[in-house]
Amino acid sequence: MENINTISVTEDSQFEDLYEDSALTFEGLETSQKNLNAVFNWLEEYTGVKTRTAYVITGKIMNDQYSLTGDNAYPNDLNIVCIKLSDMVSPLKITMPRFEVGARWFDDVVDNNARRERSFHGEPRRESRNAND
Repeated sequence: MENINTISVTEDSQFEDLYEDSALTFEGLETSQKNLNAVFNWLEEYTGVKTRTAYVITGKIMNDQYSLTGDNAYPNDLNIVCIKLSDMVSPLKITMPRFEVGARWFDDVVDNNARRERSFHGEPRRESRNAND
């Protein structure tokens, strides 16, 4: 079993980096080395990985970073694990298989949380830039 490098995400620049990278994201993933190795072994079936690094965010930190409240907030001790697409050899190969394990893109997670948060506070939905959206 290979050790996975885990990085605790707490800084704005780390969040921005994961967002810009559209990092593969698992909400509620237990972060033992055994479990993280299973995730990376699964990834290896579809795409090679350049580095075995997992970025871990607690629910509390995610809530604080994105001002998530009420039903939209994560449990404080929930783990959110991200793996950068730029750390994968052929990240497009996981586009469909990610649904099998409930993974999403980090930017989608953040944008969906922001949309829900706005709706909870009665703010109008943002208009699409493209009339065909």
